[in-house]
Amino acid sequence: MKRKVLLLIFVIFLVLISVGCRMIPCGDPEWMRAEEAVYSYWQAIINRQYALAKFYCVSDGVWYNKTYEWEEYINTNSEGEASVIIYTPYFYRETEVIGDEIIVYARINVDKIPFPSSCIIDVDTFEYEIELIKETSPPGDWKLK
Repeated sequence: MKRKVLLLIFVIFLVLISVGCRMIPCGDPEWMRAEEAVYSYWQAIINRQYALAKFYCVSDGVWYNKTYEWEEYINTNSEGEASVIIYTPYFYRETEVIGDEIIVYARINVDKIPFPSSCIIDVDTFEYEIELIKETSPPGDWKLK
């Protein structure tokens, strides 16, 4: 009886270990992983976490430096009682996969409200062709160029 209980515990232990291991590669296609990197970048910008946004970019790349531009844009348009609302990206075209590079087409909508009691809302729309490159360390990650 003890032997069966020990065998059962051992089998359950092996099942739990195998579930925790990620030996089977993630089933997401590359274009989805690239779009997820773009989405994460914009979430960081929306939350004003500019250092985190730079993490998703190649160091000193176009999008790394564009983070500074967005920080300035947000700070300039948020002076006083004004408010800036940036919405999550909308992927308006199919993502293109070209070898170790991917192009993601994202549209960003921004609402600028000059004063809390104002009913005037200024809307800006930005459309970007965001190029990403596959990183070698950690392997498989996509970084904005």
